[in-house]
Amino acid sequence: MKRFFTSIPTLLFWGLISHNLNAQYGPQIENRDFEQWTSRDELSVSEPVHWHSGGTATGTFSGFLSSQIELSPQVRPGSNGIKSVRIYPSSVLGITANGNLTNGRMNAGSMSATGTGNYNYTQRAQNAFNSPVSQLPDSVTVWVCFRSQSVSDKAQVKAVVHGDADYRLIADGTEAPANMHVATAALSFTRTSSAGGSYNWRRLSIPFNNNGPCTDVRYILMTATTNETPGSGNTSDDLFIDDLLLVYNPTLVMGQLSTTQFNIGSSITIPFTLTGTMSPDNLNASANQVIAQLSDANGNFNNPTELGRMTTNTSGSITAQIPNVTAGSGYRVRVVSTNYPMVGGNIQNVSIIDTTDLGEHLVSSSVFPNPFTGSLTVTTGNKAQSLKVFDMFGRLLKKQMVLGTRNEIDLSEFSAGVYLLQVDYGESRSLHRIIKAE
Repeated sequence: MKRFFTSIPTLLFWGLISHNLNAQYGPQIENRDFEQWTSRDELSVSEPVHWHSGGTATGTFSGFLSSQIELSPQVRPGSNGIKSVRIYPSSVLGITANGNLTNGRMNAGSMSATGTGNYNYTQRAQNAFNSPVSQLPDSVTVWVCFRSQSVSDKAQVKAVVHGDADYRLIADGTEAPANMHVATAALSFTRTSSAGGSYNWRRLSIPFNNNGPCTDVRYILMTATTNETPGSGNTSDDLFIDDLLLVYNPTLVMGQLSTTQFNIGSSITIPFTLTGTMSPDNLNASANQVIAQLSDANGNFNNPTELGRMTTNTSGSITAQIPNVTAGSGYRVRVVSTNYPMVGGNIQNVSIIDTTDLGEHLVSSSVFPNPFTGSLTVTTGNKAQSLKVFDMFGRLLKKQMVLGTRNEIDLSEFSAGVYLLQVDYGESRSLHRIIKAE
């Protein structure tokens, strides 16, 4: 009987961490940094949790296989972890058995290296040998260190997203059942150093080719092997794998502003929705920041004014103050991100009103009575176009077109308080602070 053991507190802790990472990055393969390991006690075979090799294989010839993986203290540059997995080939009955790591399960059913009885497969009946996903990743990233005698031999990393089946990656290069294939990400790569040499690491970013025919995303099956060709390579070769991450292309969209009219110095809250993989934890880069920006008076962002920023990989909102800029109606607000760099969608037009110094604007129009109780009479210049009334938060409450140089605007329905009346003259305007009496 094969029994596996690890400490329950460790699994509970790892489950909590894994859940948080999945929430941040989207569906991921369990133990993708290879920090958690377990053992099969009777043979002392150690494997990363949820990752497998010959030690847990099925099939007629599984008893001839050794694990061909081991815990390694060699980690990729900048890693926060202390472990990686070393994969190595061996000779089985005179045949080179490539080192093989999978998040599914190995089957050894043929004496031929490329026999159809040899394959890695998703075993849906046992949770340890399958990795469910609910959406299609855009790419897979992983750190590798491949040490080989040959300058031309290639190791390989391959991931297949498939439908609801015990999908097989067969040694002869075929897959089955073919109608359950959704997408593949695969890359073969030459050595990073010679056999037994330096631990030189390389970060691979491998896009998924979504070529179907299946569209029902259910599982992801991964394989890392010391040689792309079964039965090839040298037994002195080895491959190290560390810090794998499924990447989901990020999106950034600014939410709708509560108003598009703002006074200088008033508060503005800019909501945003951020999805996908930001600040990938297997990339040595600064944490992502979302920055809210204000354009110039003409709507250009060539030299934007920063309104505020937030360090985050998920959605949120930024609260800031409208800076002391020239009043105008041609401003725009947007959000941008730093890692991954994006300009958010839904850029919005805003008007900024200066209520700190109204005196210079009063020469072109006048209002009376002020305070008022019902209607307000407004006298204007010949080129006046419209009257607008705002509350002191910059929200437009009423708009009326100008007819002649003397107009009445009925504000009897307004509550008592202080308001702002704006007279628009095309590119310019005049402003008046008005008071509705009890």
